[in-house]
Order: sequence, then structure tokens, then C-alpha cells
Amino acid sequence: MPTLDVRLLGPLEVRVDGAAAAVPRGKTATILAILLDDANSVVPLDSLIRAVYGIDLPRDPDTQIQNAVGVLRVKLGAARDRVETVGRAYRLRIAPGEVDLLRCKANEDRARTLAREGRTGEAAAALRAALAEWRGPALADQSGTAVEAIRRRYDEHRLALLERRLDLDLELGRHADVVDELRQVVAAHGTRQRLTALLMRALHGCGRIAEAADAFAALKTRLADALGVDPDRELVDLHAAILRDEPGTGPAAVEPPRLVPATLPRAITRFTGRDGEVRLLDDALDAADGEAGLAVVTGMGGVGKTALAVRWAHRVAHRFPDGQLYFNLRGFDPLSGGTDAAAVLAEALAALGVPAHQVPAGLDERIGLYRTVLARRRVLILLDNARDAAQVRPLLPVAPGSFTLVTSRDRLAALDAGEGADTVALGLMSEADAWALLVRRIGLTRAMAEEGPVRRIVAACGRLPLALTLIGAWAAQHPSFAIASLADRLDQTTNVFKVLAAADPGSDPRSVFACSYQALESAAAQAFRLFGLHPGADLTAAAMASLMGAPRADAEAALNELAGVHLVEQPREGRYTMHDLLRAYAKERLNDEVAPERRAAAADRLLDHFQYSTAAADALLNLHGGPPDHSLNNPGLNDPGLPEPGFLNPGGPGPGAVLEPVATAPAAAAWYDAEYDVLLGLVLAGDGGDTRTWRLAWHLAEYMLGRGLGDDLEAAQTAALAAAERRGDPFGQVVAHGYRAAAAMLRGDKAAADRRLARATAVADATGQAWAKGFACYGPAVRAGKDDRDADALEYGRRAIAHFREAGDRFWEYRAVALVGWHSARIGAVDEARACFDQLKAAAEEAGGDAGAAYANLGYGLIAQREDRLDEALRHYGAAEAGFAALGMDGSVAWSAEHVGDALDARGDGAAARERWREAEQAYVRVASAADADRVRAKLLARAAR
Repeated sequence: MPTLDVRLLGPLEVRVDGAAAAVPRGKTATILAILLDDANSVVPLDSLIRAVYGIDLPRDPDTQIQNAVGVLRVKLGAARDRVETVGRAYRLRIAPGEVDLLRCKANEDRARTLAREGRTGEAAAALRAALAEWRGPALADQSGTAVEAIRRRYDEHRLALLERRLDLDLELGRHADVVDELRQVVAAHGTRQRLTALLMRALHGCGRIAEAADAFAALKTRLADALGVDPDRELVDLHAAILRDEPGTGPAAVEPPRLVPATLPRAITRFTGRDGEVRLLDDALDAADGEAGLAVVTGMGGVGKTALAVRWAHRVAHRFPDGQLYFNLRGFDPLSGGTDAAAVLAEALAALGVPAHQVPAGLDERIGLYRTVLARRRVLILLDNARDAAQVRPLLPVAPGSFTLVTSRDRLAALDAGEGADTVALGLMSEADAWALLVRRIGLTRAMAEEGPVRRIVAACGRLPLALTLIGAWAAQHPSFAIASLADRLDQTTNVFKVLAAADPGSDPRSVFACSYQALESAAAQAFRLFGLHPGADLTAAAMASLMGAPRADAEAALNELAGVHLVEQPREGRYTMHDLLRAYAKERLNDEVAPERRAAAADRLLDHFQYSTAAADALLNLHGGPPDHSLNNPGLNDPGLPEPGFLNPGGPGPGAVLEPVATAPAAAAWYDAEYDVLLGLVLAGDGGDTRTWRLAWHLAEYMLGRGLGDDLEAAQTAALAAAERRGDPFGQVVAHGYRAAAAMLRGDKAAADRRLARATAVADATGQAWAKGFACYGPAVRAGKDDRDADALEYGRRAIAHFREAGDRFWEYRAVALVGWHSARIGAVDEARACFDQLKAAAEEAGGDAGAAYANLGYGLIAQREDRLDEALRHYGAAEAGFAALGMDGSVAWSAEHVGDALDARGDGAAARERWREAEQAYVRVASAADADRVRAKLLARAAR
């Protein structure tokens, strides 16, 4: 096997079997540095992309990184297999003796052990060997943000090692030997107080008291000039002791012998990912240089806050030579109500060497003594599982040098505002990191043999580390079981907790979630339970208000409380989402704690919320922006001798249902976009009953048409037709037949469209309802227009206008007017066309209807094109296209782009025309409008043949 000799503590050097490997600078060298930094660990591809490119991603960054890894393997030659591909991740296999960084750390560990055993001389020698690995600044010949972060961390490590070695030399009495070295180091790091303290001790040990005093004075000036601060208390006390010429002056002379606590828990050996969050914590630590630093890791239960915090604490422990303290505050512990600050302080003081009889009884006195002791030390403090800011504040040191890391499910915003904490929000793992975490549990060979089931498990666990760890542990304990069978259980179970349950209550997901849930106020607890009733991925405050039967402001306050402890997240303003496992737990709580009749009432209010909010959004997106119930009080439709059509007299939402506050057409379009999957699902499931089913289908129809969602329109209107037939509602049947015909037109099935239109006409004629007759005429008008049968389209369109006018429905009357105006312009009857579009424009302006204004502009464009006023035509078409785009009406955007191409072609600008036609063709393909796409292709072919 080829041997490697890799050096990064200085200029980057790579040797394979003694021969230099020329690794190119740039991204290849950066990737190598990152792999070396996490030697023998999996580094996800996404982490490499972020490190190499930051936010300025190139096209296809995955391929760019893969190509760079390929170059690295080529340069490694015989050792190319050391760079392993692990799914969507890489790992560099390297022995401890093959890289200077690992050799340095091995000597550092040996020195720490020797020092504990009292073998000071040997410990100093081991630190000299560790420092000998450095040949200059780490990665000295490389550049880039990621490399700079690694370099800064390693060079800080080097200084910490040097300080420890010099301290040991002074303990050994080598004062004269280190004075010159210390002067050089102090000159390079003029504001680093610990180095000046070592120089002062060395000079004093040589009897050079005046020079030691001069060193202190020089540091004081540098600190004032550079940072505007004074030397810390430890250095001031050291200065005073030297002036008194106390023998053996140093930290041991300033304060009594002390313990160096090391109470961090064991770090998880299979820790995976979180590179970005680790870098944020590194940055917070670097930024706190000279101050009492504070950072908070916050996130939902089970997301891995403690694992990250402990891992990072071990990683930077060398920067805190006076020790590391860990306390579990049990703020969200299922078996405890939280640890008292006074008890924690007593434990901390004991760990720091304060005798038990000297620990004060009062809380304030303990806080004072704790801060006094820490004022002379550089200690890392990890406060795990904090309940709130009040629990944390008494435990925060205030003097420079120490650093506190807090973890909590609460966002601890008060620490950010009051104490200047750096907050690291820990979300779910990336898919690549989640996959790597599971693989590290079950083994790469087994995972690659069943790669598909492994990815299904990752999805079922929602990328939550706790769930992945439990599943991975179970799989590791049952090596003979097929991963696919476990994936099947997760896919098929109605209660995922039965699969994830752990013997340890503290690790069971139910217990982890329960301690957050039990701390909620009553309204927030109600909102948490009811979240499980909502069928969508996320919800709004209005939807939650409907579930709760409460005002919107109360629901928003409850959701914000849930967000504060990470039981819900707010991925974008106004919308709240809940992790799948939390949602499963919420459903358990709902079923166990809420009576069936109250659950049914909440579900009914939510259905009302969707029905009436959809009606309002539909009205805002129609041609003239009229009121949702534009067909109310229509004598033709409310004939007592006819079946009540359902939509026309809905009577308003029931008590407690809150509508979405959508006030503009763009807001309505955005709401439709966000809720579309939920609305479609409600129609197809039919859970709200037949009346709601066909009402929702009708209100969704125009949105679907505007976006070319033909398959969805077909499915929704088929469900609506069945519902209307079950109700014996001919009005609903006419509407469903008409929109099913529109779905057939979208996919180019003319025969099916004709059959459905004929059926709509037959049912409408049988009812005698004016509106139904108008709708039954409108569909054939559109159908004729698709075949360029303008005369037929005009005949049907004029009939539709008359029927809608009789019914008193301005909305559909103006839709028919727009259609008549369009086909009038096509046959050259521009005066009639202009009159139609003037009428449409006036109606749109009166009601603020953006869609109506866009259709009017499209019509004016066609008139101008017919009259050879091509520049004016292009202006109108462009305005129409912009209006449709603002509303997300993709099919109409494509139609506008096609007509822009027509006008450009008529003007003789063939190249520009082809470009716009291609855009239109692609847009028609995206919205599955086959006939329209074919028409544009014919134009492209004809233009190419000229």
C-alpha cells in the first residue's frame, strides 16, 4: 500500500511514496485541506460546495466538485484510492503518522497525559515535538474563505500549544532560556496578554524586575491603543507581585492551587455533518477574543444540539487551558423541572477548586464568587438544555477569557438582545448528512446493498438526528434483518413511534417532545394538538384560528409561542410548519386529550376556512375582481321550482371560521400557490361532503386553467361531477361538464371536449337556468376559437353574453364580452372589438381587476396588430404579459408571448420573433397545453422555411 506524507502546518505539501504530488491551487487544494481537516471522517458533497463556493454557486456545482476530486485523485497517483466516495460524500483515509496535523495532536495528547502524571520535563519535550511539525502559518500558500478559517483555527492552536510549552519551561526553571523566544512571540502578538504574562514571569525569574515592569507598561499602552481596554485582573495582580519581588511569582503565587476541571461528556464518535454550524461557533469564539464570549445553539428536540455542542467543545478545548465545565440544566428534561442555579454554582465552584466550606449559602454571593474565580481563568462553559434566559444569566462569567455555550429548545432571544449572544439555529440535517449519519450506524457495505431502503428510512425519519440514531441503533443490533423490511414498517405504520420507541425514556421521541409540550401555555398547547388536523405541509394564522375557533391574533400568539420553543418553524413570513414526527405526536395528543365532537367541530371550521377563503381569492383573480358571491340574488337561478344549486346561497362560514386576509390579486395568487396541494386534496378526498367538494372544485378551476394544470382540472371536476350527481344538482353538473371539456381542450382531445360540451348543453337546456345556458354557450365559443372558427365563436359568445346578462352575472358577462371582442378583431370587425375591450377595461378599472386589465391589453394589442400599428401592438402585448405574470397565470403569459412573436414577425424581425415563439412553446409545454405548443411549432417551421 502506498504511503502518504501530507503537511498542512505550513505550505501544503503532499508526497506519495516519497515523491512530490503537485496538487493544483484553488478548489482542488481547498478540497484536500477540508478532507484533511476531517481526516478519516465523511465530508458531504454539500459541505464541500459551500466551503469552496460560498453563496456564489457555479452552474452544476456538484459536477464541478466531482471533477476537482477527480483531479485530486489523479495527482495522488498510487494513493488515489485514499479518497473514497461515500454516497454523496467523500472521505480521506490517512494514518496518524502520515499527516503533520495528526502527529502534532498525538504529541499534544501525550504531553497532557505526562503533565497530569507530574512528568513536566517529558511533557515539555512532547509539546516541542508537537510544535516542530509547524513550518510556518498553516496552509501558507493557499487562499480562500474556507482555507482562511482552517488556517486561523490551526494557528490559534499553535499559539495555545506554545503558551503551554513555555509555561512548562518556566515551571522547570528555564527562565533565561525562554526570554528571547518570548520577546519575539510578544512582538508578533502584542495584545495577547497571556504571552506578556509569561514574559514577565521569565524576566522576573532572571532577576530583571524593571524589564518585567516595562513589559507590562508596554502591553498596557498597546491594549489602550489597539482595543481601548486595560490589562485583565490576573496580569495586574502579577505585575503587583513582581514589583513586590515575591519569589516564584506567577499564577500559582497570585491565587491558591486550583483544579483544572474537565467535565465535558464524551463526544459522539459517529458525529456527522453540521460543518456550517461548527464554522459559525468557531467564528463566534474568534470574535470573542478578549471578551467573555457567549453563543447559543437552539433548535427542536432531537435535532442534535447537545451532540453538536459537546463535539465542538472537545474540538476547541485546547484553547481553554484552565478547564472545561459542563452542566445539564434540565430545562426541558422529561424527568426534571430544571436545575436550580444555586445548585449549579455550588457544583461549578467545587470543580474550580473552591473548598465546600467556603461556598456561600446565598445565590448572589455564589454568583459573585463564581465570577471572581473565573476572572483569572480561561474556561469553556457548556450549559446544556437551558429552559430560558433567566436560568442561564446567573451562570455567565463576565471577565474576558472564558466562553459560554448554551443549548436550548427556546430561542433565548433575551440573551441575544441583552447579553449579545451569537445564535446558531440548528435545523434538520441535510439529506446527505442524514444519509451519512445512518450509514455510520449500519455500515457502508450494508447501506450500499440496500441504498433505496436506506433513503426511504431517511425520508421517514424526516432527517431528524434522534430518529435516525434510534433506527440506526436498532438496525446495527439486528445485522441479519433486511433494511427494506424496516423501511416498509416505517412506510406502513400508522404510528411511527412504535418503530422508534427506545428503552431509555430520555431518548424516546415521545418523551423528548413531551417535555416541550408540557411547558406550553394552554392556548399554545391547543394549537399544537390541532396542528395535526391540518392536511397541508404548513398553515397560516388564519387557518389555525379556524381550527381553534379563536381570533386570528390569539392563534398567531399561540403559534409564535410554539415557534419560540421550536415545536413549529416559520420557513417564510406568515406560514408555520411542523416536523413530521412532531405532527405525529401532536395527533396522538389530539386523539388522547380532545373529545371526538370537538375534533369534528375543529375540522369543520377548517373546511369552512378553505371554502370561503378560496371563494374570495377566486373573485380577486377573475376578470373584474368582483365579490365572491357574484351570482347571489339572481332570480333566474333562485327559482324556487329549481334545485338549489349549492354555490349560490352558501350563507357564509360557520361560527369560529376565520378567512384568510387576502386583499389583492397578487396576494390571492400567492395564497393559491401556497395552498394548492391542500385544496386539490380536499376536492379529491371529498371529506367535506358533496356541496363543499363541487364548490371548491369550481373555485379552483380558473386557477388551474391559468396555469395549464389539465390533469388536476380533470381529476377535480370528475370528483365535482360525481358530487353534483349525488346531490341531484344539475347546475353543478353543467359547471363540471364545462370544465371537464376545458381539461380535454388543454390536452388536445377535441372529441372528448365536444362530448362534454354537448352534455353540458343538454343539462343546461333541461334546467332552463339562464346562467347554466350562458356557461353551456361559453364553452363551445372557446372550443370554436381553438379551431379558428371565428364565426362560430362569435355566435356562441353573443348568446353567452345574453344569458349571463339575464342572470345578472357581470363577471361571466365580461368574460364572454372579452371572447367576442377577440374574435371580432380576428375577422377585422375592429369597431365591435374595440367597444368590447373598452367595456372590459372600464369594468376592470371600476373593480380593480388585474386579470381583466391584462385581457383588455391583449385585445388592444390584437386590434393594433390588425391595423398594422405594430409598435403599439407590442406595447399592449407586453403590458398583458406583465399583468398575467404578476398573477402567476402561466398559460396566459405564454399566449401573450406568442402574440408578441406574431407582431415581431409582422414587423420583419424574424430572429426576435423566433425567440419569443420558442419561449411561448416552452411555456405551453410546461403547462401541458399540447395543442397550443403544436400551433407555435408550426409557426417556427413556417418561419424557418421562408
